Amino acid sequence: MADYRRLYDRFSIDLGSSSTVQRSLDSWSRIAVRHTDASTPDPELEAAYVQYGRYLTITGSRDWLPMNLQGLWIHNNTPDWYADYHTDINVQMNYWLADPAGLGDNAEALARYCRSQLPVWTDVTRRLFNSPDNRFRNSSGNVAGWAIAFSTNIHGGSGWAWHPSGNAWLCATLWRHYEYSQDRAYLETIYPVLKGAAEFWKARLITTAVTDADGSSHEVLVDDTSWSPEHGPDGKGNTYGQELAWELFREFAVAARTLGRDADLATELDAMRARLHLPRVSPKSGWLEEWMSPDNLGETTHRHLSPLIGFFPGDRISVDTSPRELVDGVRALLTARGMDSFGWACAWRSLCWSRLKDAEKAYQLYLTVLRPSMNNGNGTSANWFDMYSQGSYTIFQIDANLGGPTAALEMILYSRPGVLELLPALPKAWSAKGSVTGIGARGGFTLDFSWRDGRATTVTVRSVGGTETELRAGKLRRRISLKPGASVRLDLS
Repeated sequence: MADYRRLYDRFSIDLGSSSTVQRSLDSWSRIAVRHTDASTPDPELEAAYVQYGRYLTITGSRDWLPMNLQGLWIHNNTPDWYADYHTDINVQMNYWLADPAGLGDNAEALARYCRSQLPVWTDVTRRLFNSPDNRFRNSSGNVAGWAIAFSTNIHGGSGWAWHPSGNAWLCATLWRHYEYSQDRAYLETIYPVLKGAAEFWKARLITTAVTDADGSSHEVLVDDTSWSPEHGPDGKGNTYGQELAWELFREFAVAARTLGRDADLATELDAMRARLHLPRVSPKSGWLEEWMSPDNLGETTHRHLSPLIGFFPGDRISVDTSPRELVDGVRALLTARGMDSFGWACAWRSLCWSRLKDAEKAYQLYLTVLRPSMNNGNGTSANWFDMYSQGSYTIFQIDANLGGPTAALEMILYSRPGVLELLPALPKAWSAKGSVTGIGARGGFTLDFSWRDGRATTVTVRSVGGTETELRAGKLRRRISLKPGASVRLDLS
């Protein structure tokens, strides 16, 4: 208990008070009532679901292996998908919660796994990636660094098919922990992983010509033949790969300069990043394009949000800084994807609506994750495991249990490089009164803050390595400068 509380007590969350009747119910009945009575919030239940995600993280990601599709909780020796590490959303979502929920130490299991696999991933990539059997092989014949498949395991194995963008997405997940912690020693440990992935993409990108709106053309760098998980045709320059390559090159350049290494390579990759083709808004659909085509080549309501990876978890596209047309394209695509899917897909949708500052849609999707699983349907089981419908049966899959709570925290704090924004998408159900302590923020900070009637009242910002940021709360804009380890308290009422 003492070991557990050492981690658990770093963070608390209060989203408001539930009624005496709600508190009297067992948890399964309470989830059912919350689902059937959509007009009556149960804020203590909704806060408890965040803490349940923290429980799973504390117990499932400690000193050895990272969480796979089922974490520690596998019920037999033949689980679906072999209880593997799926690299096109699932293992990444497993680690979205840790840092904002005060559990950054638990995120390092994923970094240890990637470092341990780097030699074999590098060797297999060198020998097999350009095999004629790989439909995603590099057409140039060049190969460097490391790549992975959609499925990986602890023995160095890779399965299903090669996943060229998977290395960049894993690196983005490792990098996110550095953004929260600003831990230079940690950055040193993941640097070889970042560098190997960057070298892979340097060898992989190819040149093609694109036509501009005025009819002129120019050359850009695009991803070689790949897939937009998990639908549609193979193609070059898919938005998913373009966004991840852009982000990877940015991360590597910052890491190299922070550590004083590989200056020439960082400069070269900066130049390549500037030449990357970046997605446009389709003149046909009004959506952000998923392929290098104005046409939708896949399923309109598909579960994956692969083309929105530059919006969440990435930051290249932002409501605050991007052209309105681009943000509208994100919103249109997100709208088309719909408001119902598997638990992990609803969590990802909720996070995107939060970034769009649509509090009620974000909240509605959070509640969809919490709905009871009935008749082999998607939703939450009696012990709060998230159940993934396979038609005639359901299986436990842990990612939604971690992505859903992350969505709740994103509604109350949006942190990105240089900005900490309080209550960006606070739903009406939580607006009367609430507080959070120990919430992690990118840039190297933790925050305690309270709100009443939808407005932040007090905030304490603590540095865990960060020095400069801007605090935003409603119309307030306040520059904050702190020495590492220092804090500041502000009265916002």
